[in-house]
Amino acid sequence: MIQDPLRILEDFLLPALNIVIIGSGIAGLSAAQAARETAPDCRVTILSEDSHPPYYRQRLCEVLEDPARAAQLYLHPLSWYQERGLDLRLNQRVSRLDTREKTVHLTGGGALRYDRLILASGSQSLVPPIKGALLPGVETLWTMEDARRIEARIDSANGAIIIGGGLLGLEAAYTLHKRGLRSLILERLPRLMMRQLDERAAGLFTAQVEKEGTHVTTDAFIDEITSDEHGRASGVRLRDGSLHKADLIIISAGVRARLEYLEGSGIAAERHVLVDARMRTNVKDVYAAGDCAMFDRRWYGLWPIAKQQGATAGQNAAGGQAEYEMPVPPYLLKTMGTQIASAGLVEESGLPPEELEQLHREIMENSELYQYAKKLYVGDTLSGFILLGDTKAFSSLNRQLKQ
Repeated sequence: MIQDPLRILEDFLLPALNIVIIGSGIAGLSAAQAARETAPDCRVTILSEDSHPPYYRQRLCEVLEDPARAAQLYLHPLSWYQERGLDLRLNQRVSRLDTREKTVHLTGGGALRYDRLILASGSQSLVPPIKGALLPGVETLWTMEDARRIEARIDSANGAIIIGGGLLGLEAAYTLHKRGLRSLILERLPRLMMRQLDERAAGLFTAQVEKEGTHVTTDAFIDEITSDEHGRASGVRLRDGSLHKADLIIISAGVRARLEYLEGSGIAAERHVLVDARMRTNVKDVYAAGDCAMFDRRWYGLWPIAKQQGATAGQNAAGGQAEYEMPVPPYLLKTMGTQIASAGLVEESGLPPEELEQLHREIMENSELYQYAKKLYVGDTLSGFILLGDTKAFSSLNRQLKQ
């Protein structure tokens, strides 16, 4: 087949599609890979605030255990990006966007033009308005630098308090205990893992946590983080008047999307950037994915979802027509010497009255081993399950749930 010489000339003269990605988490990296696969000749630039190449954020506590593991958390060596023509630029913070001129402005000067833009700026630790939250000695754990800074303090610390009983908080407490540091988790809710476990499972899990050496206080409403005579954090005082002493305080109370650079851009956001099934924002040629984005009014903040959304955004920014389907993600956790798997409905109170009439449950428990299994059925249909301790049935139950 003879190719049209005018088409060949046109392809030669047209500049390569220029895709800029803000953020180097798994959403940004997946977007870059998908864009490269979809349009091999496009230019892909990844702007990262971090001084480290992309890494497994959910494994940061390994750095608390052994700082030498930091390099093992990198998703790829720098040569991997070079070989694929991905222009990874570290230490680059975005200050604002000009979506009319299609320009990304950087803090400290400099700007980049784009044809297509993907927002994958992720999230950052949420620091509640607690008195004393900005004292020296109060930390968050969300970046590699956070992990390195906390690890450097472990040997000299006199106890640790973790504010928040989510995944990172639990894992941090577990690791600190293994390093020989007394640790306490303060959870504001009535029990740990409120969304993933029912009351009985949460009780067994809390018993397991305390067996592993970490104390837990629930219904913990914080009055202030106290300071010593040198102005450094020295403990946490609760609203009931009790005082818990420690000089290493880690706030792990959730995250919030990084959206500060969007002011004046015209991009619609409601705590997260709003996107459609193709990961498009309301502004032409601008896409969003991962922790900073919300599709179908649902947001989970989970690695697999960020990865899938990033791939969809990257493919479409490069000219594809992919559509993202939001899964119902299971919750999987391995820490504190145990495992948790839960998905779907975990408590009967979540059902409407007509389905409650058809509800039946199967529960097995071994309190001596802190094991618990619960399956909820509406009629003959599995609607949800909890597995604590022994999670071997997870795969088959999750398949049933999807069906």
